[in-house]
Amino acid sequence: METDKHIEIPPITKGLLDALNSAFPAQDFPATDSVPMLNFHYGQRSVVNFLKHHYQIQTENLINQK
Repeated sequence: METDKHIEIPPITKGLLDALNSAFPAQDFPATDSVPMLNFHYGQRSVVNFLKHHYQIQTENLINQK
């Protein structure tokens, strides 16, 4: 995931990620669902994945500090 290097993301907690995963779970859809519905879901998941990615970076930075 590429982001603007000038944007600083505030600390993200495991609790926040757990709540977002519960509120917006990854799911499979039947072929009959509309494209706008799929786009809306995948947009939500994109935000969850973005935050998850930055949580991992923040956690690694804490572990690897000298």
